[in-house]
Amino acid sequence: MVLAYGKLSHARRRAAAAGGRRQVTSTSDTGTTPTRPTAAFRADIQGMRALAVTAVVLAHATGWPTGGFIGVDVFFVISGFLITGLLLREHERSGRISLPAFFGRRIKRILPAALVVLAATAALASWLFNTPRAMSTWWDAVSAALLVSNWRFEASGTDYFHATDAASPLQHFWSLSIEEQFYLVWPLLLLILLAVAAKGARPVLRSRLVVGIVLVLIVSASFAFAVWQSAAAPQAAYFATGARVWELAAGALLAVCAPLLARIPMAVRVVAGWAGLAGVVASALLITGSIGFPGPWALAPVASALLLIAAGTGAGPAYSRWMFPLANPLSRGLGAISYSVYLWHLPILVFVPMLVSGTALSTVPGMLALIGCISVLSFLLVEQPLHRMPLVGTFRGDAERRAAAWTAWRDRFGQQFLYSAVGLVIVAGLAVIVLGPALRMPVAAGGPAAVAAPVGDPLQSIAGELQLATEATSWPDDLSPSLDDAISATSSTNPARACFDIGATPDAGSCTWGDAGAPKHVYLVGDSTALAYAPAFRAIADQSGGALRITTMGLYGCRFTQDLVQNSGAGVMDDCPTRKHDIAERIAADQPDLVIVSNAFADGRSTDGRALDATAMVASTLAETTAYQVPGRVVLLAPPPLGAELGSCYSRVSSPQDCAVGVDTAWTDFATASESAAAAAGERFISSLPFSCVDGVCPAFAGTTPTKYDRVHLTPAFAEHIAPAVLQTLQAAGAL
Repeated sequence: MVLAYGKLSHARRRAAAAGGRRQVTSTSDTGTTPTRPTAAFRADIQGMRALAVTAVVLAHATGWPTGGFIGVDVFFVISGFLITGLLLREHERSGRISLPAFFGRRIKRILPAALVVLAATAALASWLFNTPRAMSTWWDAVSAALLVSNWRFEASGTDYFHATDAASPLQHFWSLSIEEQFYLVWPLLLLILLAVAAKGARPVLRSRLVVGIVLVLIVSASFAFAVWQSAAAPQAAYFATGARVWELAAGALLAVCAPLLARIPMAVRVVAGWAGLAGVVASALLITGSIGFPGPWALAPVASALLLIAAGTGAGPAYSRWMFPLANPLSRGLGAISYSVYLWHLPILVFVPMLVSGTALSTVPGMLALIGCISVLSFLLVEQPLHRMPLVGTFRGDAERRAAAWTAWRDRFGQQFLYSAVGLVIVAGLAVIVLGPALRMPVAAGGPAAVAAPVGDPLQSIAGELQLATEATSWPDDLSPSLDDAISATSSTNPARACFDIGATPDAGSCTWGDAGAPKHVYLVGDSTALAYAPAFRAIADQSGGALRITTMGLYGCRFTQDLVQNSGAGVMDDCPTRKHDIAERIAADQPDLVIVSNAFADGRSTDGRALDATAMVASTLAETTAYQVPGRVVLLAPPPLGAELGSCYSRVSSPQDCAVGVDTAWTDFATASESAAAAAGERFISSLPFSCVDGVCPAFAGTTPTKYDRVHLTPAFAEHIAPAVLQTLQAAGAL
């Protein structure tokens, strides 16, 4: 993400301080290279990098500042400004832009450190994660290496702001992909524009004018798209190239306008610089993921970053003294290693709590210290030496100068490389000592989880299995399906999947289980929680000896309430009213013996903007059932309480205790409201606790069966497993 560092050598700094822009010999990108245009060292920009990466890391590590993600937007602006300025200066000096040299510098700058992080993360993921998450991480690594990471996260519906999801340790590579996508296209477009504009008088002025006009169009179009997409599809907008290009282009536009900033008085620069700094800090503190981002609210950090960069453009050394929060040695040092910090921070934040949970190293200060140490080593051992390595083909035909370039590189970095390698060995040794005792690879078999559940009635049997699961210290080796398979399969193996899918209302006959001539007919309707229960009711019907036929129908994402509840799922809001209406008509016509309604226990919002809490949602559910015309024959069946995020808590170094959770407050509120409202309406409420949890603890498996495949939904296998207990509960309530 942190591109275009352009850190200058001492010779270049002295030259810049003495006369502004000069053509000097530099080893910053290609070893000893032919002279090329340079710009004065920008201590303030180095400090901006430090501020930006600090905001991002703290937001990921602690959740504060809430808008820490705007650090990425600041980096986009910096990158667009520096890279475009470099290209323009090269063209104005030589009349051309060397694309091989440009892309060679990009590869040296970005690729080595990134590949090290990708390889290390993929290896650790293979060792630590459950199989589906490990495979997903491998694909994340491949997409990052191919510079399409953001497209992968955009397509998969990743929610950057949803901290409860199983975070990919490579999710932060999305920003690198966007930057490199921009720089695969922008130099080519810039060459074309410069070639067109170079004809005629005053070619430099004409060229900058033409490039500036095109950049204004790019910024305007991309920003408009960002505003539209942030409202229509906010999760996709965050990662979309089209919604982010305007930020890089805005920095590029500032580079085009840079000559106009040379005569700004120092007083104006200082005021503008502090205003820009205040704007960046305020953006990090005040912006949240609940507002439109990147459009329009990314405009705040982008405009602030532009103001901050503009204030220092063309300024002398005195400006740095005024901007001491950014230009001090600490900020400059952190800015220098900010690319390595950014690359390493998320893998460390994901992996360390898994490896050494409960230790000092897994605390926020411990992880921040580890991020710092590894980033410094990465900077000294990989990033800086390879970034400064002479390009292949430099001084072609001049063996003496080529040899001198390599000698200069070896003299500068050889000793640093050696010391850094020794430091890496020491850190690795300490890691083995510290982490060794903490790496508890659980024994597959044995322990309480392997003991047979007590024999008795179905509810007692399930309770016994749940109790044993809450006491287990190792995962049983005979889970069926395996937890890996449960995570991967989701609802795809549910026999009633087609009866809850988007589209036309399905035929009731294809969604009915049991003997067609059974004397009792039951309907199960609702959203995806009803779908999750469907295998249980299919088993109940099939095992009823011809006494029951059960129809299971609904629509995932569609609450069976009188109010239309907002849902972002594709097609849900279009199909939900029709599906509810069609099912209500069928129930009213069939007059079944029982209608069981199961909806998610979660607050919502109606399409007219009203907030729906537990009481309002339950009342709306009972209001919907009046259309069924079966008074006294309605059961409100509670979903299971929310479980752990299985993709995160289950790994090679976790235990069942890591995936056992308590009953969530929302479930308790909904259960209380449902029981009260159902009794007042002459209907029944059935709690799911007897076959989901025991003593307030809800484990990830019972017996040999995983309970859920995500936080909400039962696995089809567990739904079938609890069928006798569900039937017993209904019979005990007098419903069947």
